[in-house]
Amino acid sequence: MQHSPENGIHQSPIIAAIRDPEDLPQALACPQPVIFLLTGDISNIVDLVRSVKAAGKEVFVHFDLITGLSKDSHALEWLVQAAPPTGIITTRNPLVHHARSLGLVTIQRTFMLDSQSIHMAVEQARKVKPDFLEAMPGVAPEGIRLLVEQAHCPVIAGGLVRTVEQVQAALEAGAIAISTSAPDLWETALKP
Repeated sequence: MQHSPENGIHQSPIIAAIRDPEDLPQALACPQPVIFLLTGDISNIVDLVRSVKAAGKEVFVHFDLITGLSKDSHALEWLVQAAPPTGIITTRNPLVHHARSLGLVTIQRTFMLDSQSIHMAVEQARKVKPDFLEAMPGVAPEGIRLLVEQAHCPVIAGGLVRTVEQVQAALEAGAIAISTSAPDLWETALKP
């Protein structure tokens, strides 16, 4: 890994998740050192990544959500050449492997729908070895606890997290950070 994701993620347990490019200025002004871009297309993703980096923040691109790009290794290589992010978020195992070979930090997003989906997430994490798992929804502390105990991979909770109490419950379950698109939480100062 060329980057050290743990520096920013461990500075604050809140990660600003951007779903609309219009929210980026607010996220750039917040004290959180890490931003997840859950938006972007082929015409604006380079500018979005550069804006976050220019603000001195770490930027993770949800690669699966970039419109106008194929979801393959060639598109990932293009992004790294055009405006390398700190890392990527993806649900796709082959992209995790390729991103790691390109020096990116990897976050594999997984959905906790039931005990079987948690079991599958654990198996994938052991096989693919992402740097982090992002467990969704982040308001399921028991599922987070199971992932932390079984996957042996740092877990970020995301999805549906809207209150400080939900953040604290996820942290108490073992998550190292919480990604949220709730701007009120971006201003929250919690200790990691």
